[in-house]
Amino acid sequence: MSLSIIKNPPKFQPVYSDGLFFTVSADTTNTYKFRYVYDVYVNGDLVFQGKSTPNPYDLGVVDLSRVIKTYTTNNPISLWNNTPIYTHQTFPFSRPYENEVINYNVLFGYEYSNTANGEITGFTGNDSGVIVGSPGVDTGIYKTFYSTMGVNGRATQQDFDMSPFVLSGSPVGTYPTTSGLFLTNSPRIRDIQTTEYYTLAFTNYYLDSGSMLSQPYYVEYNFYDDEGVLLDTAQYQNITINGGGPLVDCSAVYQSYYNTVGTGTTEWNTLYVGAGPMNLQSIMPAGTAQYTVQLFGNFTGETSPPAPTPTPTPTPSATPGCGTCYTYDIENPSQVSTAIVYYTECAIGPVRVISIPPQTVARIDCACDGSLIYEAALIITVVSSCTSVSPTPTPTPTPSATPCVCEAYTVDNNSLEAQAFVDYTDCNGTAQHLVLDPFTGLSFCACLGTIATTGDTTTYDSGLCNPAPTPNPTPTPSATPPYCECVEYQVDNESPVFQNFTYTDCYGVIQSVNLAGFQTAYVCACRDSVSGTVYVSEIGTC
Repeated sequence: MSLSIIKNPPKFQPVYSDGLFFTVSADTTNTYKFRYVYDVYVNGDLVFQGKSTPNPYDLGVVDLSRVIKTYTTNNPISLWNNTPIYTHQTFPFSRPYENEVINYNVLFGYEYSNTANGEITGFTGNDSGVIVGSPGVDTGIYKTFYSTMGVNGRATQQDFDMSPFVLSGSPVGTYPTTSGLFLTNSPRIRDIQTTEYYTLAFTNYYLDSGSMLSQPYYVEYNFYDDEGVLLDTAQYQNITINGGGPLVDCSAVYQSYYNTVGTGTTEWNTLYVGAGPMNLQSIMPAGTAQYTVQLFGNFTGETSPPAPTPTPTPTPSATPGCGTCYTYDIENPSQVSTAIVYYTECAIGPVRVISIPPQTVARIDCACDGSLIYEAALIITVVSSCTSVSPTPTPTPTPSATPCVCEAYTVDNNSLEAQAFVDYTDCNGTAQHLVLDPFTGLSFCACLGTIATTGDTTTYDSGLCNPAPTPNPTPTPSATPPYCECVEYQVDNESPVFQNFTYTDCYGVIQSVNLAGFQTAYVCACRDSVSGTVYVSEIGTC
């Protein structure tokens, strides 16, 4: 017999609401000790296993809110672009320091015995036949966040409606509007002291797999004197340099980021906008007696996806390297996600990639100024400046033809639990290694036929990359990379506290990593160069 999910919560709703209810149904006739069983996953990790006895209608009713709420947070620290700030000091925008929004999904199955005193057997529930196994009926990905909107203490049914808080289309009504609302039940008009900070939260970007899109493009402040005369108007775009995102410039629209910032991403789903006199003191004109704060949608630019460029490769030149360079310490504060950072190495010139495990600090020695590319919420510290050292000049060869057929690819990690790995040759002939966190994807350009993946992945070929890469010169062999015999190592910290280890990467650069307690890191390093109070295991050739 198969199992059906006949009722589910909205794809996006607060955890403190009218419950996160799933209702499931199966044929319980001629069975004993029948119970529905379920596994709960948060951000791809199994966090809870439970059982539900059928009600008088043979239905299983499961409220996950008490489980899920322990994995949501509301931190008073936010990120303005990538700089930590106190949330109450937001201006104009900021995003949560740690993801307030989390992904969760549930696998349902059932168990029963054929006799009153027989042993209980578990079944997947996902086929018309009876298949023994763990729960297998997947709800798909849902999102929730730490908030307490719309609670009805006398409610007997799940009836939370998220649509008024999705900022899309024209608001319904004049005053008060009944859609396009901030995430608050605060009065629309309120008195406030000139010494007060105040912030408003709102929904942003894709709130589900693609159909629920919140599009607040800019905030507008209007300042009036005590007679209602408009003194000034100020507008700020919801882009990364203003503390918002994920848009990085004013010419793009949300739909253009569908293939580059996945809909499973949660760091952009709730943002803050400054709304108090102290937040606005730098723009508030003298004589202001009242003001308004309003978000607007501004449909400009192109809706077609931009050319995917997770690993931009500079045009080869006769003099590799760059001008101003810095050494960086990069902290990944996430408790669950590995961060991927691309950067241009100062001494050599090509783009490099480094993966930073959760709650780990990694050091990049001497990267070109402004070359760091990343999407996670990271803490970047400039350690010192450094000098670009150009390698020994080699004769300038005659340019050859384009090294390969350059195709645009997207690779999705379909697993909800495990990382996946992608190796390929980019369109300038450089080998690349990517790490995909559970249920994420990346788009990039690669030579046709060079992609190799490890894990449960799906690869999509979108055709020729545009523009094609600049043809690579064929250099005379010199002492440039590969620097050494390059080996992949697993590094385990089996203590409860941070441990530092160092290694020489495959381009001869010494790297330093602070590894959190009971965590594991994977690095490509020169043979026998990993050192520190950690356990090191060789996996194989990088």
